[in-house]
Amino acid sequence: MPGTFPLEIVTPTRILFQGEVEMLRAPGTLGSFQVFPGHAPLISTLEVGEIDIRLPGGKERAIATSGGFVEVLRKGVTVLAETAEFAEEIDRVRAEQAVARAKQQLEHLRTTARVKAESATRQVSDAEVEMALIRALNRLRVAQREH
Repeated sequence: MPGTFPLEIVTPTRILFQGEVEMLRAPGTLGSFQVFPGHAPLISTLEVGEIDIRLPGGKERAIATSGGFVEVLRKGVTVLAETAEFAEEIDRVRAEQAVARAKQQLEHLRTTARVKAESATRQVSDAEVEMALIRALNRLRVAQREH
């Protein structure tokens, strides 16, 4: 089918999407990029963000991802995502709870006095909690596109 290319989006637990698309937009580590039919081969890492696909006929769908890899070949595109879910699949209440929980944990980590020996552990914990917050905020942003 001219004007489209095969796309497969896979997570460790499922195949989220498998079919023909007109376009893929992805949050690459070095910046967002788009893939159209005939795109040059490439491999890129993905950041937390939104993957957009355009189906034949022009309908666009939004997907929240927490990172991964994308491989563009002449025969098609494969996305290997840590997590990926369509906007309409996102449980907004659960995502809002995750945002609140992460904000609370960050506040607790930043205000709790720690001895100097624990500072390296605290920095790792801060980074982990901040990433949890970023992932939860991303899920909420993507979910709002469909509701």
